[in-house]
Amino acid sequence: MNFYWLLRLNNIIKSRRIKVLGLWLASVMGFRHLSVRLDTSLRCNLACRMCYFSSEDYRKKAGGILKKEELEGIAKSLFPRAFQLVIGCGAEPTLVRHYHELFALAKKYGVSDKSLVTNGQLLSKNDLEQLADSGLNELIVSVHGVYRESYEYLMPGARYVRLLELLENYRQLKELRGTDCPELRINYTVNPDNLYELNDFFSVFGEFGISTIQLRPVMDIGGEYKGSIDEGLKSKYREIVEQIRVESRKRGVRLLANTSDTDYKEKNKDASLAALVYTYVSPRTASQLGIEWRSTDLKKFKKADRWYSRLAEVFFRPKSDEGWLDRSLKYDEIG
Repeated sequence: MNFYWLLRLNNIIKSRRIKVLGLWLASVMGFRHLSVRLDTSLRCNLACRMCYFSSEDYRKKAGGILKKEELEGIAKSLFPRAFQLVIGCGAEPTLVRHYHELFALAKKYGVSDKSLVTNGQLLSKNDLEQLADSGLNELIVSVHGVYRESYEYLMPGARYVRLLELLENYRQLKELRGTDCPELRINYTVNPDNLYELNDFFSVFGEFGISTIQLRPVMDIGGEYKGSIDEGLKSKYREIVEQIRVESRKRGVRLLANTSDTDYKEKNKDASLAALVYTYVSPRTASQLGIEWRSTDLKKFKKADRWYSRLAEVFFRPKSDEGWLDRSLKYDEIG
């Protein structure tokens, strides 16, 4: 089971209660049912204009890293029941150099689907080789511009030449290792300043062996950037997404995109359910839940996290609701 298979299954099964019962059964039967989403730190080396890290007030409050001695406890508690590990959920994971060890632990505990989400600016050729050796399945790189001007404008602190170097290093590694190299996914947050250059996406990046593209209209998450895909741009956005879909299909590239709710007005009825699967861990989790990773097991973690209580609440509340994943899940596999 991997994330994309689960995404398709979630879209096929319409009943929330059937999904809840399936999740409960997986838990009591000891099957893998968690997607562990982990921030190794709460800092970033960039200040992307669309992100909360562009706020000086936010950067002053952000901070903290997962200590190396905590990693084994996290892995022992959560990884035996995890089908997926995603490192990098808003902050930049490569600022903590021992992030590699989490993938080694995931491999040890049999987690089959392992991803790293990063801006890629700190990844060296040696890092890519280590990630491939650790069994990483997917490298997810945030790229918010096709050309240097928009890329560096929207991602202050990033260098376009460094991005191209990373992509070339990846291309060479994939050519050398074939299927033993992780797949490459590009996450692209679409806004009025980078929408039209998406027409040139494959002419610029098509040679680097991309497996998946995610296109997501910009949302307000507290960043300094206030542009949006408004009514005047929606038809053009959908037109460009369709062009990307056609070209992606020709190239065998998976396309994930939000085309149905570009201004994020519709509530996601599965947001609270997804929050039970997406198990978020950060440097603050232990103190927030009142646990110590070295002495915690899955049973203690779920009790502290009110996991079964929240599961019951989701089962008996079939209406649409808003959770922390309400807007993040607004995309479908369309190509």
